[in-house]
Amino acid sequence: KKAMRHALENLNPNDTFQIIRFSEAASPFAKEPLLATDENIRRGLSYINGLNGEGGTYMIEGIKAALDYPRRDNCLRIVCFMTDGYIGNESEILAAIQKKLGDNTRLFSFGVGSSVNRYLLDSMAEVGLGEVQYVTLNENPEQQVNKFYERVRNPVLTHIRVDWSDLDVKELAPGRILDLFSGQPIFLLGRYDKAGEATIKIHAKANGEDVTYSVPVALT
Repeated sequence: KKAMRHALENLNPNDTFQIIRFSEAASPFAKEPLLATDENIRRGLSYINGLNGEGGTYMIEGIKAALDYPRRDNCLRIVCFMTDGYIGNESEILAAIQKKLGDNTRLFSFGVGSSVNRYLLDSMAEVGLGEVQYVTLNENPEQQVNKFYERVRNPVLTHIRVDWSDLDVKELAPGRILDLFSGQPIFLLGRYDKAGEATIKIHAKANGEDVTYSVPVALT
């Protein structure tokens, strides 16, 4: 609840938000994502305060409910899945994420306590092109929550790709470059057989707009 309150209270004015509770079934806070006005945020906080943990933990219904909402043009959708329970059916969940994610959605997972399925939460973040964060019972939750949210709230660059010009670069990893978030560097590894110099171009989106950066590179 502390993480969710922090997220709502720090939304950007043009953001929209939705809250989905899942146990045996998924139930949304509103019929559709709401604009982050003061009134809507107050309603969201009141809804969070009234939530109670009960029933089973069937994440697949929450996955489907979150990823099936229509997408807004030129907006990056950030989906944060938060749980403190052990969740199984990994194959079904990961297959649903791959099928429903789309090009403008990023999925982040947040696990609380010692009983969560770390393999699943790690894999969800990897398939969802996001990150994972854990809070154990002996950690300060507020510090971890703030760190997690500051990482995801403002993507700097998305949809990043590199034009290597005439440089003979191969075996790049990762195969798809992750988004650049504030305070979170990106590492791209590769091989080359021949030295050379060129100006490479980094293509990406910033705030939904196409941007290109030229960077001189010398391979020796």
